[in-house]
Amino acid sequence: MNRFKTKFSQILNNMAKTNEVLRLDKVSKIYGMGGEKVIALNNVDVTIFRNEYTSIMGPSGSGKTTLLDVLSTMSKPTSGNVFIEGVNTTKMTNSELASFRGNTIGFVFQTFHLFPRLTALENVMTPMWINGVPRIEREARAKTLLEKVGLKDRMEHKPGELSGGQKQRVAIARALAMNPPLIVADEPTGNLDTKSGEIVMDIIKKLHKDEKRTIILVTHDKNVGKQAEKHIYIKDGKIIKNEKIETNKKTK
Repeated sequence: MNRFKTKFSQILNNMAKTNEVLRLDKVSKIYGMGGEKVIALNNVDVTIFRNEYTSIMGPSGSGKTTLLDVLSTMSKPTSGNVFIEGVNTTKMTNSELASFRGNTIGFVFQTFHLFPRLTALENVMTPMWINGVPRIEREARAKTLLEKVGLKDRMEHKPGELSGGQKQRVAIARALAMNPPLIVADEPTGNLDTKSGEIVMDIIKKLHKDEKRTIILVTHDKNVGKQAEKHIYIKDGKIIKNEKIETNKKTK
């Protein structure tokens, strides 16, 4: 256990020495289904630089969910390498990946993934509790984050007492708990009404613009995806377009 902690500390100390937050190098993901092989990702190359706001778009079955799972280290590629902050995550064990992921990636899910028996405050504190942050520190940070997303008066409410938009704002606060270099949002407006979706997207945009957060947003909604500054389109497991939109063009 001590050897693992030492190794993980060395990995963290080597982070942030590159402007690349994420790089997928010739990544493929192949599933076996009914005796046949299904190529979900086909020799994909992706690079995300620090402070970029990137959307990944594509039709149903295009491979965007698999791409999300692989780039967030939730699933290992069949071939190729996934680098986060210059660290080759494909060489890690599952236990090393879990700890590394908890410190480097903040997740925002379509279905929120909140603990129903915990309050909003306790949900935001959970990642910090897992990572050994002292209670006084984690409670203070959780309160600050909930205030940031406009939920100062909902801290003691449980998920069942919150609207969908409020749940997603709790999820965003939780994603920021460990101050990770990368935020990954999977269909963050998928379960929300139009007004709640706009509020959530405004928060995400402010995180990028005001706090210089690196954000990857996966969506099937072109109106949501086009709000990012960089667009990656995937079809049949291949990247068919990777373009960065100039800020002045977006604001016209």
